[in-house]
Amino acid sequence: MRNRVNYAADIPHDLRTSDETLHRYGQWARDRLKIHRCGSAEGRYRPPPDETVEDDARREPREVLMSTPDAMAAHRALQRVPAPERDVLQMLYIPQRLPIEAQIRIKRIPRVMCQERHLRGLRMFANLIKTHA
Repeated sequence: MRNRVNYAADIPHDLRTSDETLHRYGQWARDRLKIHRCGSAEGRYRPPPDETVEDDARREPREVLMSTPDAMAAHRALQRVPAPERDVLQMLYIPQRLPIEAQIRIKRIPRVMCQERHLRGLRMFANLIKTHA
């Protein structure tokens, strides 16, 4: 079994709300990437009358992870964070196809530097959210 390296820093108490905001933003961004398709090219497909319970569950409204205005505010604040810190925040909070370890390896960021950039970026994000909210 491989020993997993923790690239995220320990979050101080004063940055917990920003950490939670970025986690919710990451979930919102991941959910927005799902492709929703219609049943036909013309969009006129009507399902047969004998639908199953699974079809009913699919039609239930999804929980709102983050409102769109809050997500846009988080996105704008994240874009204002300087690139080195923003890269680390995006790797840690926004799900990508590559695992975090591979992304960090590609960017050639040592674990300690990754943790430092995580804390600095989180502080910058928190300040930007407070000042522009």
